[in-house]
Amino acid sequence: MMFAAQSGIGSPTVVTSTNGGLSVEQVTQLCCNKIVHVSESAAPAVKEQAAAFRAQLEAVVHAYVLKAMQEERETCVQIAVRGGYPELAELLRSF
Repeated sequence: MMFAAQSGIGSPTVVTSTNGGLSVEQVTQLCCNKIVHVSESAAPAVKEQAAAFRAQLEAVVHAYVLKAMQEERETCVQIAVRGGYPELAELLRSF
């Protein structure tokens, strides 16, 4: 669920999720929304070029957000192992 409001300092966005954090797709969209914005009054060629750039950017951001989430999970696994919680480590690996 997303909500947007206008103000003099930019447009804040609120994103909610159920039963967990934001998905890879949600984080990707938030990131790309901050990086790419095209005015409604922009020329059609500019809009088309921006859409192509955004599609490429989304693919790259998605891959790196996914990688960051995997690395964070592996860090948690290693902390669990070092802390003497092998069952927790295995549970974390199963996701």
